[in-house]
Amino acid sequence: MKIENSKIEKYSSVLLEPSRPPSRGGNTKALHMHIITISDKEFSFKALGTKQWIFKTDYVTFQYEINNTYNNIILDTLITIDKKGDTIKRGIREEKEKQRIVQSRPPASRKEIKN
Repeated sequence: MKIENSKIEKYSSVLLEPSRPPSRGGNTKALHMHIITISDKEFSFKALGTKQWIFKTDYVTFQYEINNTYNNIILDTLITIDKKGDTIKRGIREEKEKQRIVQSRPPASRKEIKN
C-alpha cells in the first residue's frame, strides 16, 4: 500500500533498547520506534536515534505493509519533500549489527551497593 504527498499530523519516537547514560555513549545510536500520524492513521518504522525524519511542513511519500494491526513503513521507499520542494534525507539511515540487551550498571561503586 502507498501514501503519496501527505503531511503528517504528529511525530513521536520511543526508545526500544535499554537506556544508557551519556558517559556510556548515550542513546544517539540506540534503536527507536518512530511513529507518524497521517489522517488519524498511525504508521511506524524502526531507526537509530531520535532525530526526526519528517517535519509537519514536509510532504511525505512511502509504501507500507500491514503486519497484524501495525502499518510498517518500508524505509527504502520513504521520500521526504521539504517546504522548498527539495527532496531531503534526515535521520540516521545506517543499520545496527546487534541490539543492546544488557542494562547499564548503576554509577555507584560496586562496594557501595548493598544486597
